[in-house]
Amino acid sequence: MLAASFVLQGLPQTEVQPDWVRKDHAIRIGGQNVRYETTAGMMPSRNKSGVIEGRIFFTYYKRTDLPSGAKRPVTFVFNGGPGSASVWLHLGFVGPMRPKMGTVDGFMPPPPYELVPNNESILPESDIVTIDPVGTGFSRAEKPEDGPKFWGVDGDINSVGEFVRSFLSTEGRWLSPIFVMGESYGGIRGSGLSIWLHNHGIGLNGLILVSPLIGPANAETARGGDARFAFHLPTLAASAWYHHRLSADMQRKPVSEIYDMTMTFAKEDYFPALGLGDKLAADKRKELIAKMSSFTGLTEAYLDKANLKVSDGRFYKDLLRSEHDLIGRYDSRYIGIDLAPTTERGGEDPSYTQVQTVFTSTVNDYLTSDLGYKTALRYYILGEGIGGPWKYPEGGPLDKSESIRQAIAANPYTKVMVCMGYYDVACPMGSNDQLLDRLNLDDRLKGNIVRTRYQAGHMIYMDETCRKQLHADVAKFIKGQSGPTAPAGVFKRG
Repeated sequence: MLAASFVLQGLPQTEVQPDWVRKDHAIRIGGQNVRYETTAGMMPSRNKSGVIEGRIFFTYYKRTDLPSGAKRPVTFVFNGGPGSASVWLHLGFVGPMRPKMGTVDGFMPPPPYELVPNNESILPESDIVTIDPVGTGFSRAEKPEDGPKFWGVDGDINSVGEFVRSFLSTEGRWLSPIFVMGESYGGIRGSGLSIWLHNHGIGLNGLILVSPLIGPANAETARGGDARFAFHLPTLAASAWYHHRLSADMQRKPVSEIYDMTMTFAKEDYFPALGLGDKLAADKRKELIAKMSSFTGLTEAYLDKANLKVSDGRFYKDLLRSEHDLIGRYDSRYIGIDLAPTTERGGEDPSYTQVQTVFTSTVNDYLTSDLGYKTALRYYILGEGIGGPWKYPEGGPLDKSESIRQAIAANPYTKVMVCMGYYDVACPMGSNDQLLDRLNLDDRLKGNIVRTRYQAGHMIYMDETCRKQLHADVAKFIKGQSGPTAPAGVFKRG
């Protein structure tokens, strides 16, 4: 009767579309032979009346060499932006093929570029679905006027959630262990999805956030709230340590200790002092400036002039200004030539320019040649397909940490893995730690948050050593959460 009612309403029982391309593949990953099927195509995005308002491009990797009846996890993967395609996690980490870089550190090779088997792919552990939200990759709104429905916090989460629901029905994966992986702004989307999926009857085994933004984020905080300055400081200190800008005593400490020391200072001294504003006592201000100088390598005169607030943009420019160099935003270990060293104007982020052309070239060839998806559409990499301002909620900064808290409380089997790099200035570790420390979780649920740290920047997987460590950590998480247990005492015993 239910299926019949859908037919009567004109709604589809399946969303398989004529453009979907399925192909069989075989590869050797991490010492084992893997056979799998790929599906590439557009999933319609419908409103409540069944009218198509957009089409979301996806790639689906399904292992085909396992015993019949094996219950395989499925992991839904996306990046951030807002406006970023899934190419970074897709080719950089989860998929079976990755771009061959010029060095093990992830520096750009000379063109032309090529793809090689990815020994750190999660395909041995989980089937994979990479998602390009509307306005990214090949995904498009059905009509120009439909675009704004997708280009905002709530519309974005809803459309990706509906994609997951459509996919589970179309591919028969409702009873699979389900994981969600998001990078960067994908932390906002993934955190929001964690409770969205639960509220729509979809059990989430695990949420994996890679270098995430969880909150706060909106136009106001982007201009510089006190928390932003305070909890970005530990990453600035780690960056200064990496570039040998600290005292000899500080340089002898491991970066993890530098981070912990700076985080303690930020929580106990710096953040409270910023809240005092002009009421901060002169002697306390002088003491803070001296301490900040010891953590950042910047002069006390500079910090005094900056009124104790070092913006990320200025730090990229000023840390190595004397050498006419810039440091990276996505990865502060990268160095680029400052083309305007005598001005206050910044330059291109060297940690992005090292990867952008490589990933753009290889994903365009891969989707067409290896996966067989033919289209005249341009594959939007980062921001080009968003045709208007991103709509943020009214009434304060965007903070999705509460969504995580609600999701874990609603389903104690769900765990959240947060993967962070010491040199990520785009989504600093300190901001995430501060939010996670304030989740106010019941003691029985605190073990549901797992934090992992890497000697890396935003794209943890670009560094070969870190990619291997990330894979080991994620593989262990997926394996453990495919048959999860709830904390003792959460459910009432009879």
